[in-house]
Amino acid sequence: MADRPDRPGPSGHPDRPAAPVRLRADDLEWLLALMDTASVSPLEGGDPAGTAAAQRVVAQGATARGFTTRRLDQPPVEHLASAVTPLPVLRAAADPAFLAGQPSLVLGFGEAAPEHRRLVVNFHVDTVGPHLPPRLDGRVLHGRGAVDDKGPGVAAAVGIAAAYAEAPWLAHTVEARLQSVPGEEGGAMGVYGTRWLVERGETGRLMLFAEPTGLRVLDACSATMTPVLRVTGADATDDHPGDGHNATLALGFLACHLGGELDRLTRGTGAKVCVAGVHTGTAHNRVYGTGELLLNIAYFDTATGRRLAAEVDRLAAEAGKAFADRFHGTALAGRTAADWDRVVGVEWRKRGLPALANRDAAMEALLARCGLPRHDGVADGTAFTCDAIWAAGPGRYAAVCGPGSLDGNGAHTPHEHVRLDDLDAYATRVRDLVLAFGEHIRTREPDRTPGPDRTYDLDRTHDLGRARERGRHARADEQ
Repeated sequence: MADRPDRPGPSGHPDRPAAPVRLRADDLEWLLALMDTASVSPLEGGDPAGTAAAQRVVAQGATARGFTTRRLDQPPVEHLASAVTPLPVLRAAADPAFLAGQPSLVLGFGEAAPEHRRLVVNFHVDTVGPHLPPRLDGRVLHGRGAVDDKGPGVAAAVGIAAAYAEAPWLAHTVEARLQSVPGEEGGAMGVYGTRWLVERGETGRLMLFAEPTGLRVLDACSATMTPVLRVTGADATDDHPGDGHNATLALGFLACHLGGELDRLTRGTGAKVCVAGVHTGTAHNRVYGTGELLLNIAYFDTATGRRLAAEVDRLAAEAGKAFADRFHGTALAGRTAADWDRVVGVEWRKRGLPALANRDAAMEALLARCGLPRHDGVADGTAFTCDAIWAAGPGRYAAVCGPGSLDGNGAHTPHEHVRLDDLDAYATRVRDLVLAFGEHIRTREPDRTPGPDRTYDLDRTHDLGRARERGRHARADEQ
């Protein structure tokens, strides 16, 4: 996307455009050093020490550009004593060294300011596995974290620093904070990174999550739930297959039964059902009595999420009767049918997480003016899950926006890459956004209580329909 001539310049006015921001050689060296630091999520098999190592690289580069460290810490294990904490996180946190090696870093620019005069940019340093060292091919950067999420984080930092360099008055008017968090990948859902910071008051009037969206603003994000259908029965051999519990047959039946019913139940809701992996064994002459089936369900409002979770439990329970109707008394699976309630069950790896759905007329206009237009990702299916789900609340607007795209730039694949031109464009827009935000606060100091245009769901259900309805009633003084 070409730089628009009507974006705000150093004064925050569109008639005085500033030159585009370019990542300099030292900025690129900083990014390469960060990408070269292996910080694969421990939940994906990475070394837990990699997170702290990556945070040191972030802090060193940010400090050299004028940022000040506001905090560097991690939550106590008691913070995870919540129904929304994914089971893999709880299991990992049984080792005290796990959380000790997962600090969140908050960096600030400008004088410390209250939430309503604060802009926050959030990015995550953990990656999926395996680690891929960085490689620069002309103006294209390859490697793990290039677009998800180290590249956008460094570009945002460069943009923030450029804004304060061009407009020194910003330092006394607004504060910009850069959050570098762990726990976004591996199914952690931000519970020990972003959620920890939000609950500690590390929030702002505008909360921007630097994820790849093609420089379009998404203000709705799905949350996900992960049920595991598990069989814990007895094995048998091919000589006496009826003596065992046939987990393969039971899980295949469950995959078809739940998949078909959940597909029907989610139509028109925006929710997405993924019938994922099923595993029992690999031998051809054995009946496997144990195994598991993985499902993943994404949803855009918490009420739908609760309903679908209840449906999973109901369908799993009803499946036993349907299985028995088909296989009771058979040599193939009679024992499985008879013992269904004892050997087949559901384990929830995560559920109950909030979805994000918020609108804010003033901040949407501000973002659009800086070349970051709002996009209805729910309507066309481009909205996705990230740890922005924790960020909505009274008096603040949470939005996801960054350079590149998850699919087009190969995020989570061996082909992950980003164009340096896209990082430059994002740095420019972040610079412009900080300038415009500062001008907005300087000329129109908003009150400290949320108005009708600052929509949020007080009980954190984040109901998308209600959020959109409230978003139509923008306050006249911020139009």
